[in-house]
Amino acid sequence: QITAEHSSSIDDSKNNKSLSKIHDESYNRPDFSTDYKNAKFFIIKSYSEDNVHKSIKYGVWASTPNGNKKLDAAYREAKENQDPCPVFLFFSVNASAQFCGVAEMVGPVDFDKSVDYWQQDKWSGQFPVKWHFIKDVPNSQFRHIILENNDNKPVTNSRDTQEVRLEQGIEMLNIFKSFETDTSILDDFDFYEDRQKAMQERKARQQASLMSVGVVGETEHRNTVSLSNDFMKQMSKSFAQVVCLDDGNKDGTAIERTSSASDGSKVARVKLEDAMTAAVSSGQAS
Repeated sequence: QITAEHSSSIDDSKNNKSLSKIHDESYNRPDFSTDYKNAKFFIIKSYSEDNVHKSIKYGVWASTPNGNKKLDAAYREAKENQDPCPVFLFFSVNASAQFCGVAEMVGPVDFDKSVDYWQQDKWSGQFPVKWHFIKDVPNSQFRHIILENNDNKPVTNSRDTQEVRLEQGIEMLNIFKSFETDTSILDDFDFYEDRQKAMQERKARQQASLMSVGVVGETEHRNTVSLSNDFMKQMSKSFAQVVCLDDGNKDGTAIERTSSASDGSKVARVKLEDAMTAAVSSGQAS
């Protein structure tokens, strides 16, 4: 029998193997080619490093609905070229004042597939990516690059899925390749692993709580329906008894019928009210 502690150690071992695999992969390769006759480049603005962590871990990305359409169209157009035309994505986390990596879009957008590990639940659809550079490069290294297709603003002022033209894109690739730094999101991978685990556990508790509320509500509904049915059955039985009693009174003398017609009605009403009270008491007791 596997104890909970032993099971936890197995999970930790699997996570450590996964992390070591991520750390050992060949990112930031000095022989990475930056010479392309055809290529497409886009700026990706992430809401958080948590989402970049998931992208590196699972090899996928998801943009906004409009962003997904834009990137999917670019990828399909690139694949129609006779010459190779990769689609590169320059990643930057909002308000971080730096770029954190370069990935390549290696497949079209699957608009029908969504996952639950993004920090926000609003992302739908996804597409596969392959990461080439994972390093922190400050905005100061890119600020001189001006985008004519974005009102001549520096590339560092770009919004999500802003396209970068070939010449500027290749320059950005060369900066990523040559820039020397010892910091990257990989340094904090264990931290984001723990955050992901905590988020998944919280979602699991919320789902369990919602399911529990649903079961309780359904049980209460069944009990209410059962009580109502029992009450109606008891009412029918009691009413029948009252009718029988009233019919029995009709078999009395003519004098009794004529002299106490109004009293008989009162008695019948009293008996009916007593029967209803008894039915309610019986229904509550059941």
